[in-house]
Amino acid sequence: MRKLVLKMAGSSMLRKTVKALRLHVPVNSWLHHFPVVKTLPSGIRYRARRVESLALSAEMFDENALYDITDSPADIRTFADLGCNVGYFTCWLCDRLKNTQLKGLMVDANAEAVEDAQWHVEQNNLHDVYALHGLAGLPKEGFKDFFLHTSNVCSTATPEPGVSADSWTRVQVPCLDIEDNWHKRFGDTPCDLLKMDIEGSEKEFFQNETRFMRRVKTVLLEWHKCKVSLDEIVGLLSPQGFALKKILYQNEAAGTAIFVKNTVDAAPNVNKP
Repeated sequence: MRKLVLKMAGSSMLRKTVKALRLHVPVNSWLHHFPVVKTLPSGIRYRARRVESLALSAEMFDENALYDITDSPADIRTFADLGCNVGYFTCWLCDRLKNTQLKGLMVDANAEAVEDAQWHVEQNNLHDVYALHGLAGLPKEGFKDFFLHTSNVCSTATPEPGVSADSWTRVQVPCLDIEDNWHKRFGDTPCDLLKMDIEGSEKEFFQNETRFMRRVKTVLLEWHKCKVSLDEIVGLLSPQGFALKKILYQNEAAGTAIFVKNTVDAAPNVNKP
């Protein structure tokens, strides 16, 4: 069974066939009880409890195909990962930097994914990294609807039109103030790297979290074209001092880009209204 699961993760055609036949349901059940656990050359450990997580780990760790931090203007000591899923980006970052002393926040609206993110924190002794369950970028009071997808990499605050209702489960998730959570744990420390994959809530975040954005130096952003355009993102970030540095990847549905603040002074007037 283990060999079959690992082969499945490495083949996109096999993954699609498995999904079409709904074979991922028993496979995910098996993985939940017998997760795949691997150790990277740096000693960072990660686990996969779903087929989707195995596929994501292959892209991120084996192929190194998803992210690039070479254009960051300074050493990365602090980070925030919004839409962290199971926490692989934190593992990838610690592995690439050869550093487990990073300070950071991981945030996701999927409680099961946050459970995995917390496992990665504990297994890798990341004493200054915190995994939080909640929504970022929305008004910071009470709870909001969130839609869990049958695939844990597709959940969203605003489900795409035309997708079968059977694919989504509506849940209530607390809204988080990222600036307040950051300041509570790290004081006025700047955020060297903000990684965002929040499935269409980018505009709301940049509009509602201007205080937090004052302390951010570099933004690594995935945007979803059906919900926001790159021009809209540029229009929101430019007044906050960010310039588009590089587009890492782009297709007809989404893209990944790096934005760098024009000045990298350490969080001036970060608590100014």
